[in-house]
Amino acid sequence: MTDTTEQETAKKRTRRAEPINTHTAKNGKTSYYFQVDVGTKPDGTRDRQQFTYRTQAEARREYRRITSEMAAGTYIRPLDLTVAEACDEWIAGRRLRRQVTRNNYVQHLLPARRYMGGKKLAQLTKADGDALVTWMLNRGRVDQRKAINPDSLSSRVAAFVALHTDGVNAREIQAEFPGKDIHTPLSALVRTGRVKRVGRGVYAATEVAEVERGVKPVTVRSTLTALSMMVQSYVDQGRLPRNVVALVERPADDIPEDDDEAEAAKSWTVVEVQRFRTAAQAHRLYACWLMSTYGMRRSEVLGMRWSRFDDAALKVRRGRVAVGTETEENLPKSRRSRRDLPPPAELAEALRSLKKAQRAECLALGIPWSDDRLIAVHEDGTPLRPERYTDEFQRIAKAAGLRRIQLKGLRNTSVSLMLTLGIPVHIVAAWHGHDPSMSLSVYSDTHTEDLKAAGAALFG
Repeated sequence: MTDTTEQETAKKRTRRAEPINTHTAKNGKTSYYFQVDVGTKPDGTRDRQQFTYRTQAEARREYRRITSEMAAGTYIRPLDLTVAEACDEWIAGRRLRRQVTRNNYVQHLLPARRYMGGKKLAQLTKADGDALVTWMLNRGRVDQRKAINPDSLSSRVAAFVALHTDGVNAREIQAEFPGKDIHTPLSALVRTGRVKRVGRGVYAATEVAEVERGVKPVTVRSTLTALSMMVQSYVDQGRLPRNVVALVERPADDIPEDDDEAEAAKSWTVVEVQRFRTAAQAHRLYACWLMSTYGMRRSEVLGMRWSRFDDAALKVRRGRVAVGTETEENLPKSRRSRRDLPPPAELAEALRSLKKAQRAECLALGIPWSDDRLIAVHEDGTPLRPERYTDEFQRIAKAAGLRRIQLKGLRNTSVSLMLTLGIPVHIVAAWHGHDPSMSLSVYSDTHTEDLKAAGAALFG
């Protein structure tokens, strides 16, 4: 036997050693499959899985890859979760102390669930992430009054129908949702135009009729960040080979060409914040507005109790935030947020005056006094809602003729003014309860007066 013949024989033996089987469907379509043990099941039995491919060459290639990875211990089993299911599992597994944080993750992931919630997470590609960004920038805005609940049976049925581009019959839909009445949601989906009936008992997805408006790049970045965190968790668990969402380029904010297109001011100048303080002096909760102008978060002001105040310190220990229609009181936002602030003389005096006034209100209304009560309360002792505090801030600012900024702009103002005064950044950060890098990159703001002073001081 010649060397060439021996090589051909060895090659044929190698190919026969690969257990690639052929299956021909009734329509004549041929597929190729093999079975491999990929581990053990929870009951101790072997986990034998079947892999099917369109071509024999692809089946051989994947057989060699899977068996090699099994031998090396690097094989990752295909993850049989949709994007929506993975989002639910990831959020449920996070040990979040604050409900508002959990709600933020849910909100950030909503666009991804709407756009590709029915797609298998293991099949997600960078192109899918790029398409999500394009969709959000051009069509991602939704009227919240008409927003679709992704957890409802109708949404889950619509997502299942969307997976079948050629249509799916009612029997298969019923098999996917055993024990559920799928005919009622199907009728509603047909009426609203989300699903169309393409044949007797056969349904296919349609485009949802929505106003095509995009969201801001900052919203897209928040969604990509949350989505990337979710995907990365499955990579860390060894259930996904890579995080394709991390490869998606984040959109940058638009640069306005005209002054009229510039975004609203982020902070006030020292003159403007003084005007606000003067306008707020007649307000019943003047002390609370002073705390805000000294850079305390809204949650910290609304969560402050009289038991945590004396002339030596304001002890930031709790925060109150809005969670839907409810209000949650919880631990501070971070470990740095837990701090003791020596109150300036004017703030301590304003707090003492407010405490005296609230004691008088309790006496007049027959309400028992307790030092453990909140500082930011109505006359009858009921706590202020966070949104009510924000609305009142805007009312005072508007009455004073000031530029419109968000309430958190007072915190930006406090950081910027401290830095302008030359206070070291680590002290500024400690006062405001965040990382020094945050003081410079997020909270600081530059005004025309600062630029004038810098230019004038350069050459004396």
